[in-house]
Amino acid sequence: MSNLKIMLKGIFSSNPVFVLALGLCSTLAVTGRVDTAFFMGLMVGITTIFSTVIVSILRYKIPFKFRLMSYMLIIITAVISVEQLLRAYYPDMARTLGQYVGLIVTNCVIMGRCEGFAVSHGPKETFFDAMGVSIGYFLVLLSIAFFRESLGNGTLWGLHVMPGSYVPCRVFNSPSGAFFTFAAMLYFVNLVKGWFKGE
Repeated sequence: MSNLKIMLKGIFSSNPVFVLALGLCSTLAVTGRVDTAFFMGLMVGITTIFSTVIVSILRYKIPFKFRLMSYMLIIITAVISVEQLLRAYYPDMARTLGQYVGLIVTNCVIMGRCEGFAVSHGPKETFFDAMGVSIGYFLVLLSIAFFRESLGNGTLWGLHVMPGSYVPCRVFNSPSGAFFTFAAMLYFVNLVKGWFKGE
């Protein structure tokens, strides 16, 4: 399989959220606003790429029975590095995301790619796989946040985009609104997939 196909597979046919149903907690938790979704998607992407490539490089050095512990240590190192950069350059966003940054360590997307792909493929293929999965995850977060913030607050990235007469639908700011938006988008994605398959 070519590197481009590996990357596109991670974005579409093996999308971590809409297809594999991984990383749902952070997907629902940080998508109330586009800016928080953007930074979370970026941090998860950087962590995924770094962690999986390192696992791929060390795949013959890591003892099989210690592999999950080794993955976790590599992921923790990446998350701490990304968190320190966020605190240094975007302190306000670091405070807004709070504990969700630390929870990237437990994100199933990263561990899933380490165990499901990186451990059995070379660094180059692993890089493109991680890139595709990261882009797929990033796009899902942004799309959910787009609808939740625009409909729930009438804003995008803090800027008003709705007419002055628009009354925000506050339910989209709540956890139930996150579930509703996710379910509606998942239904639409599956509907489109059905059309392409002729079902």
